[in-house]
Amino acid sequence: MSGFLIPVGSSLSKEARNLINCKARPQLLLAKVQNAPLRNLVRQEMSYSYENKVVLVTGGTGVLGRAVTEAFARAGASVFVSYRSPREAAVLRSQLGPFENKVTLIESDLMKEDSVSLLVETVLRQSGKIDVLVNVVGGYAGGPLIHETQEKDFDFMLNLNLKTAFHISKAILPSMIAHKQGKIVHVASRTGLKGEATVGPYSISKAGVIRLTETIADEVADSGICCNCVMPSTIDTETNREAMPNADFTKWVKPEEVARVILFLCSDDGKAINGAAIPVYGRA
Repeated sequence: MSGFLIPVGSSLSKEARNLINCKARPQLLLAKVQNAPLRNLVRQEMSYSYENKVVLVTGGTGVLGRAVTEAFARAGASVFVSYRSPREAAVLRSQLGPFENKVTLIESDLMKEDSVSLLVETVLRQSGKIDVLVNVVGGYAGGPLIHETQEKDFDFMLNLNLKTAFHISKAILPSMIAHKQGKIVHVASRTGLKGEATVGPYSISKAGVIRLTETIADEVADSGICCNCVMPSTIDTETNREAMPNADFTKWVKPEEVARVILFLCSDDGKAINGAAIPVYGRA
């Protein structure tokens, strides 16, 4: 981490600004601030800087993907985003505002290995490196019990959630190994920790993402690369609210909250974390 960003128009005192600009780690910075209100302001204003970093966000046009993409773009990164839906890509562009020039969109199907290879080759050709991979590709489908599940439906969940993670990891690791550095974060799910009735294929596929993360982390431990995954519970999205209208939405984790956990994992402060499955549950 190279420092902290202070938004224009910040109301922080000169003392707080000087502390932030000292490029200290957040925990050291906060330790210097004894005044409780000031500590809260410092927390609110601190942000990681990803200037001169190249970030690839796969599936970066969905609800969570947009939050991740915007977080890295705001932090100064050059962000490449894979997408499949032109409509979702247009929504992302409309939300980026002044950060649109930080983001490059590339159409790609992560369920096809040749498409993934072309995606990574394109990013490397344009940028020369990939410092961070955040893989947000995936989806949810509940349904029948296992003995009533069609093979095509089982395969679809594994292909969408697990094979995509395998494809992009396989394609990006040689470059990171050659550069002796890199951060990878996959998006798993709390459901991947324990099987539940009627969500078997989804749960199994997300459990596979956790095992894939652990395997990669062990394989690249001596290569300067960290590989982790986050495990959200129910994310507060319009689709989930429509599907569960009687739920307490205040307990759900926000997409922006998941994005900030990912931002931390990919920062210098997250370099000691490798092979972890990080719970991001909110209060659900």
